[in-house]
Amino acid sequence: MQTKQKWALTLLTAWGAMSCGGSAGPVDAYQGAIDPSALDAKFQPFSACGKDGRQRCYTPAKAFSNGVEQSFYNLGLVEKAKLTEDAQKRPTLKASAVTARAYDFPEACTAGKAFDERTDAYRQDAQFAVFDALPLTPATNAPAALPLVRTSAWTGVTPFDCNAIKSAQSLKDGVFGGEASADESLALRAVIDLSVLPTRPSAQAASGWYLGLQLAYLDGGAVAVTEEGNVRTMDGVWFKGSSGTARDLTARLVFQARPGEPDFSPVVRLREVAGGSTTYTSLCYAAPCAADAYDLSANATYTGMLFLVPSTP
Repeated sequence: MQTKQKWALTLLTAWGAMSCGGSAGPVDAYQGAIDPSALDAKFQPFSACGKDGRQRCYTPAKAFSNGVEQSFYNLGLVEKAKLTEDAQKRPTLKASAVTARAYDFPEACTAGKAFDERTDAYRQDAQFAVFDALPLTPATNAPAALPLVRTSAWTGVTPFDCNAIKSAQSLKDGVFGGEASADESLALRAVIDLSVLPTRPSAQAASGWYLGLQLAYLDGGAVAVTEEGNVRTMDGVWFKGSSGTARDLTARLVFQARPGEPDFSPVVRLREVAGGSTTYTSLCYAAPCAADAYDLSANATYTGMLFLVPSTP
């Protein structure tokens, strides 16, 4: 293992090993919270906030789709060089590249005491999802950190207290019984800094666990896989100004579809167009194009893949 990766994992050292409550069944020890500084840069707070602008926040940005403005959280770009290409020389992400897993618990758990945010580290009225990996800063020449996970339900667990399960390893070791369902799907679950939650209540971060450590994540929903085994994407165009990045809150972005539309995907195959145009609000696939629609056939300069989580403004 690379020294940098060892260092990142070391930062996830337990803050304490005390479990909560008096459960009659097995309970994973509560180890505190993940150290967010070990997360890849894409998952760090990315905008200034506060009256003095010295704080860092997860702030939603604006984009356009089919003439309508939308709000979303931008989870950063994976450059084209880190991706494979299809026959049309377009950046492609193989579904097999997603190796992290998250387990959900559809069966009812036994609720504990009511949550008190002043004294309690976590709620005891529902079981959080459990992750088996984190999107840590990758070693040099290693694959890019992704906000994608393989999700499946873990069922058949003996009666347990809510959030008694805090580690995927204890599930795999049979501590709680049960097993993962055969059905598996991909989802966008971007792990973020638990202490710096999103600035809009419409996109509250969900809670989860990793090796007894508490985490928060932005849930971008299910991600489809094509017949070729690739992560399904939608088109997007970044109208690049003289400076800045596609993640800037003021970046001009136009996407193929909005959430709820058939072509929508939280994974965007992004093209780059110089000029920073403020006129386009939709994409066009066949001429003649409307005045506010950008003709995709005019540009094939791909930047990479952008990951996003929709947010209601």
